[in-house]
Amino acid sequence: MPRFFVPKDQIPEITGSDAHQIKNVLRMQKGDVLEILDGEGVVHQAKIADIRAGKVVCEITSSASQENEIKVKVTIAQCLPKGKKMDLIIQKCTELSVDKIIPVLSERSIAKADKLERWQKIAKEAAEQCGRSTIPKITSLTKFDDVLSLVSKYDLALIPWELEKSANLKSLLSAVRAPLSAIFLIGPEGGFSHQEIDLAKKAGCIPVSLGKNILRTETAGMAVLAMLSYAFS
Repeated sequence: MPRFFVPKDQIPEITGSDAHQIKNVLRMQKGDVLEILDGEGVVHQAKIADIRAGKVVCEITSSASQENEIKVKVTIAQCLPKGKKMDLIIQKCTELSVDKIIPVLSERSIAKADKLERWQKIAKEAAEQCGRSTIPKITSLTKFDDVLSLVSKYDLALIPWELEKSANLKSLLSAVRAPLSAIFLIGPEGGFSHQEIDLAKKAGCIPVSLGKNILRTETAGMAVLAMLSYAFS
């Protein structure tokens, strides 16, 4: 069944690109059924009452809360990768129930223009496709030092590092209670510098290994989310 996130104060009307998709791509008709999500966990069953220019008016037939998120609210602070890898990271991390993604400018990141609108659209479409009831928040580009200032707000703060040999994520997760919130700092293609690791430690981040193999930057966040989902689902 088609699913669409709609601002809470706009329900039951669908406008913009979603209205275009319903009318011109899916070619839905009056009486067809769909799901409308408010982005806060409520799913509305609805049927199309009218299709107008730039607007689809729906009739809500039932509403219910949907609980399909992992118990831990996970923030991925992702250092910017090259090319369009950030698009893939946002899409797949959304499918794996990330709560927030912070694009980060670190020492070895390649600075690029803020693509916030594009990234938020990717997150919305991925959330609709995979059946989530909420859309992860994508923040504006944030400097590494500014991310470290946010660490104290989380119950658990970890920084995967390929040179960490003693602490691994598997053993750490098995030794702690399920946190309410966690933040993971994921490095760029060149990895974090030793200075950045030292600063992260001082801010309260725990360096961890994600396993014997060195993961690409676009893989690390997905691996973290999969492990957390398994550990705390």
